This record gives sequence, structure tokens and C-alpha cells, in this order.
Amino acid sequence: MILGRQKETAYFLYFRTSIKIMAKKSPKEKVTSLVTVKLSIEDLDKSGYHVFLKVKVNGKKCRFLLDTGASKTVIDKGWFEKNVGKDKLKTVKQETSGLHSVVHESYFGKIDELALGKAIIKKFSCAAIDLGHVNGTYKKLNKQKIHGILGSDLLLQQCAVIDYKASQMKLQA
Repeated sequence: MILGRQKETAYFLYFRTSIKIMAKKSPKEKVTSLVTVKLSIEDLDKSGYHVFLKVKVNGKKCRFLLDTGASKTVIDKGWFEKNVGKDKLKTVKQETSGLHSVVHESYFGKIDELALGKAIIKKFSCAAIDLGHVNGTYKKLNKQKIHGILGSDLLLQQCAVIDYKASQMKLQA
């Protein structure tokens, strides 16, 4: 357990490391500024916490779960088909597993624009799966449904730094 001054030092080193990673861009890539995204940390009926954020997918407002353990960013398949287009999904016969769920088919598509606050990501590739099991659990807990899960692929790409105390995340813009 990290206490007092050690905690501050650990956070500073983590933040400094993230900044160094951002600085090691190739000469072709432009150096960017940091954007702050507000997070909503919600209690899940004594079973822990989940972190949510508002995003825009092709200009449409969505609620995403922030999951640092998810390897890939995912959008609900039904939502993707309705709002982005069924014809924009490609089927992959590959078993994919997540918490309490295994699917035998995966779908991948490209979003024209994903906005997290002022950070805009163009032509972002993501997976699309049925998130009904997740939303079923949220309904039982009287929580709003989600449209997607923000995974570590995007968090790494944008050099995300999550500040739980301030309920915010910093990203490259």
C-alpha cells in the first residue's frame, strides 16, 4: 500500500512516464496537447465500482464503460448496425471471451469519428458484439445502459492517464 508522500511520488512518476511515452513520437507525427475527459464513477450495489464516460460516435451521444482490462474497444452490435450501418461490419469466425460471456462470432467495423471530449479520433476500428448481457445486469442495478466499452487499445493509442480522485482522464488531442 502506498501512503502519503510515496503515493504522490508514485503518481508523479506514472504521469511523467506517460508524458515521456507521448514525447517519443516519430518526426512525422505532430506533438499534441492533452484533453480532459470527465468520468462518472458509480457504485454497483456493494459489488464494486464501474467507470463511465460520454462519447460521441459519428456525432451521436453514447455512454461507454471504461475498462482498462478490455483489450479492444467494443460497440453494441445492434447500435452499430442501426447508427453506423450493418453493411460496415465484417464478420470474423473467432471465439471471443469477456467477463461472463463467450461469443463464437465477432464483428469489426470502422467508425468515421469517435469523440472523447475535444479529442477526435478519425477512422477508428472497433469490435461490435451484443452487449445485452451487460445491459441486463445494469438494468437490474438501476443503471443506465451502455452503448460500448472503451478498451485498452484506445487508451494506449491516446496515452490515457486516469485520475480517479478527480474523476477525469487525460488524452492526447
